[in-house]
Amino acid sequence: MRISQFQKYSQKENTVTNNVLLMLSRLNDLNVSYYKSIIERSNEGNIRQDYYPQPIFTQQVGMGKGIIDGHIEVKPSKIVIETKLNSKELIGKLIKYGEVFNENSHNQLWHLSSLKFDEDEVIKINRELKKSYPNLNIQFINLLFNDLIENLAGIYEENTHDMELRLLLDDFSGYCIGSDLISNEEYKLLFAPTGFSYAWNKKHKIYYCPTNWHSQKFKYFGLYNSKSVRTISEIETIIIADYDSNTGSLYTHSKGHTNEQKERLQKGLSELGEDHSGLKYYLLPENSTYETDFKKASHGGIQGYRYKDLRDYLTLSDYNDLKLMAEELRKVTWK
Repeated sequence: MRISQFQKYSQKENTVTNNVLLMLSRLNDLNVSYYKSIIERSNEGNIRQDYYPQPIFTQQVGMGKGIIDGHIEVKPSKIVIETKLNSKELIGKLIKYGEVFNENSHNQLWHLSSLKFDEDEVIKINRELKKSYPNLNIQFINLLFNDLIENLAGIYEENTHDMELRLLLDDFSGYCIGSDLISNEEYKLLFAPTGFSYAWNKKHKIYYCPTNWHSQKFKYFGLYNSKSVRTISEIETIIIADYDSNTGSLYTHSKGHTNEQKERLQKGLSELGEDHSGLKYYLLPENSTYETDFKKASHGGIQGYRYKDLRDYLTLSDYNDLKLMAEELRKVTWK
């Protein structure tokens, strides 16, 4: 087993904070543009501000009385992170942290937890920050641990050649999952890109991937294609198996499935006509998989799977009504 970059044997807040800082530091070591990107991505929902973690080199800079030939600027910035495990910090205590910020600086106050402040609380925090520090520009960033993972995954999707970045993503997400910092299983949607296999996936209601993928627990699954989540369902069963297309033989390595489910998988793979090994297969319900159109509003597609907490997009009294969820997801978008 490969040694993780993150210590997993304590859940104290200082250990969690240390590992978050280690992830950010490691990201900066890999590529300063990665670090710049995760800071800017974490600002989603606020007025977007460019973040400058390194010197800016320019030439021929115009001024009122002439033109400067060369100009190097290091823009000041400060980020304060308040970490909670499964709770929210007292708002009054958060406001006091504003004392450490400076004028003419890029100031961010992060609240990082497995719980987010609601919209009214965020409005109150921003109002109190402005009232207490009228001369300071402080951005309040309301973050889940899963938001950091999502942002890190987004950076990887733009740099899939960087295997060190992939290992950092795997280790940090594994640490957060293993430390119970992500606890939204009942509302979590996993969706995965299907590409050329989409028609087959949709017809047979089967999705396959390496056995070590999708380590987070989730309740709902979706097929993604052409910048949208096209289906939503639960998982009927998972089968780990190898398939020999020459003989049509299916060798299963898991238990808990029926003969009918195995035959259904075998039939679908015979139509696909490819040898498979080391894969797991998600069988989706034939009668309760619903079509939807949960669109990605931001630029570009996705290169890997994503997790979304449905409560961030839907306000429902019942999150077990899949048909209603499919209809409501058509009305919203994600980034």
